[in-house]
Amino acid sequence: MKLVLATAAFWAFVAVGMGQTNPTAKADNNLEKQQKLLEANPGSSLAHYRIAEIFFMQGKYQSSANEFNAALKGDRQPKWTEVWSHIGLGKIFDVVGQRERAVNQYKLAEKTNDNTKGALEDAAQYLKSPYQRK
Repeated sequence: MKLVLATAAFWAFVAVGMGQTNPTAKADNNLEKQQKLLEANPGSSLAHYRIAEIFFMQGKYQSSANEFNAALKGDRQPKWTEVWSHIGLGKIFDVVGQRERAVNQYKLAEKTNDNTKGALEDAAQYLKSPYQRK
């Protein structure tokens, strides 16, 4: 009897774990969470930034660009949302073949002088060679 219960518990644990690793479900849940935060604070650069990242991962580049721009127009809190929004826009422009616009965004990122999590190194790297989606 203990073996049966242990086996059932194991498979229940595996089923729950598998559901939590579904990237689409996780992105959808995260998107809903960020949209609720945005309703409470429409000027939240952080919420706009996180929504932009989700859209970027989904290949929704126009929606992602709109959200990165909204992050830049928002409260800019935390401060790093500025540099990473410029990098995000640059990556989008590289993906869609607008290299000149991408370069402009990477240069704007460098002007922030904010190297949070290696942002300036990433901007410099993408100035040398375009971002390519893996």
